[in-house]
Amino acid sequence: MKRIINILIIAFSLLFIYLAVDNKISSVCVMKNLFNIRCPGCGLTRSFWATLHFNFIEAFHYNILGIPLFIGFVLAIIFMFYDIFKNRTKTISFILKFLEKYNIAIILLLVLSMIINNIRGI
Repeated sequence: MKRIINILIIAFSLLFIYLAVDNKISSVCVMKNLFNIRCPGCGLTRSFWATLHFNFIEAFHYNILGIPLFIGFVLAIIFMFYDIFKNRTKTISFILKFLEKYNIAIILLLVLSMIINNIRGI
């Protein structure tokens, strides 16, 4: 059962990344439409795309958190594949504990990212 959960998470994550990066799905930013400000996620798809093409300066320009988040996603997927072979869910547990422990720091980073995105006008 643990393997099935990991496989489903990886499959849906990879499918979403593929669809988002390949512009198969379009996203509408609610914050941008309602309040005319950019959210912390604005520019992440373009930042991921630039990171995939090793254009790190452009990736940093689109969203300051793009490169660290991209690396985190890639590492999480790699470790989840390892978990599949070991029939465990340590990666998911680690991610949940990390989010719980550092939730205030993560919120502050997201707010800082939103401020930077709006100052630079991405």
